[in-house]
Amino acid sequence: MTELDLFKADTETFIKELGGPNQAKVADAAGLFIAQKLRERSFARQVLTPRQVTRYDLQVSEDHDQLIFMDEKEVPTAPSVAINFKAEPDASYITTPRYPISIFEIASPLYAKKEIELLASTQPVTKILEENTVRDIEEVEDTYFLNYADSAAAGATGGTNIINYDTQTGGALSKGSLKVLLNQILRNRLKGSVVLMSAITFNDFLTMTYMDLGSDLLKEVTVEGYKYYNFGGIKLIVSIKDSLFQDPSTGVNGQTISNSNPAARMLYCFADEKALGRFLVLDQTKFGVRKIFNTIEFMGWEYIGIGFGNSNGIARVSMIDSTLSGGSNTGCSATQFKYAGAVGIESASGDTIPEAPNIVVDTQE
Repeated sequence: MTELDLFKADTETFIKELGGPNQAKVADAAGLFIAQKLRERSFARQVLTPRQVTRYDLQVSEDHDQLIFMDEKEVPTAPSVAINFKAEPDASYITTPRYPISIFEIASPLYAKKEIELLASTQPVTKILEENTVRDIEEVEDTYFLNYADSAAAGATGGTNIINYDTQTGGALSKGSLKVLLNQILRNRLKGSVVLMSAITFNDFLTMTYMDLGSDLLKEVTVEGYKYYNFGGIKLIVSIKDSLFQDPSTGVNGQTISNSNPAARMLYCFADEKALGRFLVLDQTKFGVRKIFNTIEFMGWEYIGIGFGNSNGIARVSMIDSTLSGGSNTGCSATQFKYAGAVGIESASGDTIPEAPNIVVDTQE
């Protein structure tokens, strides 16, 4: 029996089971497959370990009919002071700061296929739909993750953690840009734990010289490529979703984006997740399948929440090259951040459900 014959037999069994008493089991099995793929592929879930929550962990928002999770931050402490033997320290009443994380839904389109067309297809339609649904859902996850990260980094204590760095290397990755990125986190007494970048930026390691890597490592990179996912003791997370890492406001030469001046690529740095935020998952990712007469419908969806409770734990650098436009070396300067203001989640009716950026800006009292 050929592979095509096996597939057709599986498809006939799938349709038969879907129309019988095992319909719920078919949908549940597909849902488990989707959830497993999401854990493997989303870079947001690599930065923030997903935490499972239930309805009893959540409460209804006062602003809209959405569920929220109230997360607690570390109890703040006042600076210690030196006093003499006759003095007493000032009294300080302790309060617990909290911030809300809204739960929202990510859903795929409702796909439909006639039963006879499904039998006639020479490709595994159901499997392709599952895999494409995974990619679509995880890309939305990562898009919102960077959305919130940009908003949070813009509100860091002492000024924005979103900057331009003049690499003078055509906007390519350099050790200088990594140093500046890590120092943005360090200036608020945190330590960078993860650097997130696109695969195209990661490939800039191939163009580094012995002055950047040393002769021994350069030989290895020349033959095998840079195969380590850490650099300078920092974990590197590399994504193929390059479009999410292109600065929409700045070109490589630091000026407005044009055909001859492509968007500058961005690097993100995150502190350890204990000093960062949460990724919440309500229930589990589901993949539903149903049969209506001779039409089979498929849909995937999930309920998640992403929140950053410490805006100082995120930094972003856009790598530019001012020499390309005949300018001077401007070093680092503040720039616009990718997503400004609050975020809206659009419902099926076209209405926008208000969604807070889920950020808390730390202030020193």
